[in-house]
Amino acid sequence: MKNKLLVAILIIAGFIAVTGQGCKKDDDTREYIIKVDSITHADTIAAADGFEVHFYGKIGDNDCFEFSRFLNGFGPSEINVTVYGLETVRDDCLGGPVMLDGKGAIYFDMTPGDWTIRVLQPEGVTPIESSVFVR
Repeated sequence: MKNKLLVAILIIAGFIAVTGQGCKKDDDTREYIIKVDSITHADTIAAADGFEVHFYGKIGDNDCFEFSRFLNGFGPSEINVTVYGLETVRDDCLGGPVMLDGKGAIYFDMTPGDWTIRVLQPEGVTPIESSVFVR
């Protein structure tokens, strides 16, 4: 009887040890709006061409920060863009700033005329506005 109880305890202890190894709390993440310092793009494009915009600015202070996505909103002759980053909270972040470095977005099917591109910023920061002529 003692041997069966000992075997059962060892099996349970082994099971707990094995299943506990794979259990690691997921890193906490948060999405935030990146402050864009500047953008570049062509002044004039053909309606059949894609309109490429390059974004510049600081994503974060270390490798726990990364680019996440562009959120685009379209209005009559305007494109509103919000650039999002993702911060992963961990203890082993490596130093050095992480930059957008010209991360690009391409827009298609623009009708002829003057278009405004507006980059929405974090609260309290004035949006960046620029224009392109579509011929």
